Parts: sequence; structure tokens; C-alpha cells
Amino acid sequence: MSKTNKNSGQKKQNNEMENQRMENQNSEDTFVISHVFETDSQTLFNMWITPEIYTSWMGPSGADMSFLNTDIQEGGSAHWQMTTPDGLTKYGKLRYKTINPNSELVYVQYFCDKEGNFIKAPFSATYPDSLLLSVNFVPDIDNKVKMTVKWEIYGESTEIERKTFNDMKPFMVKGWGESFAKIEVLLNSKK
Repeated sequence: MSKTNKNSGQKKQNNEMENQRMENQNSEDTFVISHVFETDSQTLFNMWITPEIYTSWMGPSGADMSFLNTDIQEGGSAHWQMTTPDGLTKYGKLRYKTINPNSELVYVQYFCDKEGNFIKAPFSATYPDSLLLSVNFVPDIDNKVKMTVKWEIYGESTEIERKTFNDMKPFMVKGWGESFAKIEVLLNSKK
């Protein structure tokens, strides 16, 4: 690849990251980030609802994630565990609210203990108790899909919990960027 092609590719990637950063700052108590993938909506949607695939890309680089149980349907839930590179094992639950195949997925997420009982986030006593995650899949030209993830505080929260959430937005950009990169690797391995 020529130096010009590498530079234009890097410039495009930098522009995409800047767009992601700008988009996530659109509303207090809400975090939004988007990425365009070269695939179809069904493939991308299935990466969210197939436990073995979801655990291979969700979470920070170096994390090991698995599900203890899953009932992926509207009104169902999934109980997961994740061990991060620092050796901390966390547990959480997803409660599915909306599942519109290939277009939208909505769930409430919160931390819990190994038995599934709610606990405060293990990394911050001032993190909100629950978040509502909405992900939309919008087909684009040339077999591409724009995936938009929106996290918002769900339920009651204190001022300090809202501040903690908003202060963590730069880490959310980094974390979702790592997850998007892992999705890209998975998609490229199927080509």
C-alpha cells in the first residue's frame, strides 16, 4: 500500500473517531456512539443475540466474558460474568425490552452478584444502578450498516451518579471503540 493510501486511510479513521466522539456528547445523561460496518443488518444484529459471538467482542480488550444463563427474548434476561485484565470478575444482568430482528435491540443492564442479585458497580459506588442500552441497525449503501449504540441512565439516579456517568464518557468512547474493532475482526474473518 502506498504512503498516500495509508495516510488517507488513517485520515478517514481519525475523522470517524472524531465523529464518534462528537456524537457521544449530544445530551447529558445519555451516551451515543455510531460505527459503520461492511456487512448486512442480520449478521450484525446476530452478533448481539448469539451468546458465543457476543462474548467474543463485548468488553475491553483482554477481558474474558461468558454467560451463566440466557433467555434472549422480549421480557427475558441474560446473566453474564466478565474477568478483566486487572483480575476483577464482574457479574451483570441484561433484561430484554425490545427485540426487532435486524433493526433494533433494547435492554436494561445492571451489575449483580454471582447469584444474580443486584449490586452497585464494583468499580464505582457512585455509578448509576441501571442503564438502558438501545442499539439500532440502519442499512446503508454498498452492503454497509450504521450501528448506533445509545446508553442512558435508567430509573432513579442521584446527582453524583449522573456526574459519574457523564465523567466516564471518554472511557466509554475508548471501550466501545475496542468493541467495534473486535467486531471488525470477526466480520473480516468471515470474508
